Amino acid sequence: MMNFFRKISMFMQGRYGLDTMNKVLTALVFIIYIINFFVFNRTAHFVIFLINLAIIAFIIFRALSRNINKRSAENRAFLKVYEPAKNWVRFTIRRIKDRDNYRYRKCPACKAMLRVKNKKGTHTVRCPKCRYEFKTKI
Repeated sequence: MMNFFRKISMFMQGRYGLDTMNKVLTALVFIIYIINFFVFNRTAHFVIFLINLAIIAFIIFRALSRNINKRSAENRAFLKVYEPAKNWVRFTIRRIKDRDNYRYRKCPACKAMLRVKNKKGTHTVRCPKCRYEFKTKI
């Protein structure tokens, strides 16, 4: 069994392997696969299946590629879009969870998002980032 893993390790030397883009594409494949369960039109079912196969082929191509610089550049370009979207989703989920106890306000000076206790009335808030004080009404 160790001989098998050694051969796989030798085969993957000098190849790109997995990165964030491949992981997200793999998750997309599973999501499309689940959606395909609910499609009852045979033509649409086949088209979705072909799209899934194309994505899988692209994942394998990227993982086995020897052009590491190009794959790294693709991943960096992908992360420029993916990271802000991921952070926005996380922040939105946090805001939804905190909606009973906190309100979120933007600092007028530095545009940082501040979490303020949910107490009715006018409050003076100091931004921890830029130390600017402003009044906010909740």
